[in-house]
Amino acid sequence: MGGKNFDRRGFLKGLLGSGLVGTAFSVGLIDRVEAKDLIGLKSNSRNKSHDFPSALQQYPQVRGDKKTEKFWRNVSEAFALPDDYIHMNTGTTGSQPLFSLNNLIVYNLYKSMDPRDWQINLNTDFPDLFPMINNSAMTARQTAIANQYGANADEIVLSYNTTDACNLIFSGTPWKPGDRIVTTHWEHNAMVGPMVWARDYFGVEVVIVRMPSNFTSDITKAEVLSYFEDELQKSLPAGAKQYLAVSEVFYKNGLRMPIKELCQLAQKYGAYTIVDSAHGWGHLPVNCHDYGVDFLCGAGHKWLCGGPGTGIFYIRKSSGSAPLPPFAMGNFVGYGNLFVKPSANFNSRAWSPAASIQNRGETNTPALYAMTDSATYFDYLGVQDLYDRGVALGDYLKDKIAERWGPEALWVQKNADPCFATALTSFNPFMGKDDSSQFKAINTAMSTVLNTLASETPKIYLRTVTWRDQVTDTADTRVGFRVATHPMYNNYNHIDYMFERLKAAVDATGLPQI
Repeated sequence: MGGKNFDRRGFLKGLLGSGLVGTAFSVGLIDRVEAKDLIGLKSNSRNKSHDFPSALQQYPQVRGDKKTEKFWRNVSEAFALPDDYIHMNTGTTGSQPLFSLNNLIVYNLYKSMDPRDWQINLNTDFPDLFPMINNSAMTARQTAIANQYGANADEIVLSYNTTDACNLIFSGTPWKPGDRIVTTHWEHNAMVGPMVWARDYFGVEVVIVRMPSNFTSDITKAEVLSYFEDELQKSLPAGAKQYLAVSEVFYKNGLRMPIKELCQLAQKYGAYTIVDSAHGWGHLPVNCHDYGVDFLCGAGHKWLCGGPGTGIFYIRKSSGSAPLPPFAMGNFVGYGNLFVKPSANFNSRAWSPAASIQNRGETNTPALYAMTDSATYFDYLGVQDLYDRGVALGDYLKDKIAERWGPEALWVQKNADPCFATALTSFNPFMGKDDSSQFKAINTAMSTVLNTLASETPKIYLRTVTWRDQVTDTADTRVGFRVATHPMYNNYNHIDYMFERLKAAVDATGLPQI
């Protein structure tokens, strides 16, 4: 079954019995067709080259019942993933839809043919697919994202990734000695680096809340909130600021935090909130205003399938019931000039994030526009429906893991409270997963398993994650497989096949299992 003579085209059709159903695209293997044929476009008068697509495309229309696998097979047809590839590492990078890839080419083509008026030309040629608000295509995109994720248009910046947004937050915050950041030991380097920078250069105190590596089914939301309240309630030096900086979904294990309740808790103690939602856009039904968060940043290239170098950054502008955090843009291109001292923006929040932060030199607008095109497909299908399906796929995998190795193999067990659920699953099937002395051997074995799965046909793409169990650990002591079940191009057959191959590869390591 994993041999080199495996029929790539017949994988989903034959082996997994999920016959592909055509939609607006004819999805073939990229190495068998020309790019222009794959996308299926004709040239127009603006395009001198016949080797590129020259018309924008809308997301494909999908008919049918969302409760059926046939519907989701049709949805998956929008992606370029070949039949002999099972992509279950969306948590690292997603697969961009074909119509979005097509549009990326068109945006770059128009920009190259008429650098001055390319956006006006697109609006003229494709007014429905390239809208403008107040003569601005960027404003139209920011507005669409804001409407999709519960924000105001002037609070949305189309960024380049989560790291870009985190850098903007921390560089724009006027840190002072005595300020405090409450965080966890599971954060990504995108936020860890800026926190350490604030600590080292400005004397900011960083307090680390320990999360339990074995997040069992009996842990409650109230218990999780208490971890943070123990630190947030401690007194601060006079005039000092306090921040809660935490991931909405921990990339280590897929655990989702109750962000709305954490934001409320932070406000109770006068703290501002910075949320790393790298796994939020396209994965979760995010609502910025309902969360009550001050800063929320995430990636466009992961679950949202927007392509590399894209992201979405929310900065609270409306005051609501809580004061706005002090913030000087982070992007200093438009902060002030040499002839006015101090700048009119000094100690001010009377500026629009969407206008003042968006333009940071020559931005890659074609890529950002293509990302928002991908977002329209998610909006069309329904963000909540996508989340529910992704979680259902993840729960299906968790059940298989628990049946084979017991629930203790799961780093995050299924919980009665749905607030913790995501489409990411992390687990360790080996004996001694909680024994630091076994970490090296297990980590090595897991790497072997990943390489085995990636070398077979069909190719299976997973990853591993490692972390420190205790804040006082001097190195990583825990490791797990991490599987992402994307609702748009993964299915139950993928999980069945992947799991059988994974079990065989785990058995082949010779390490004792739970």
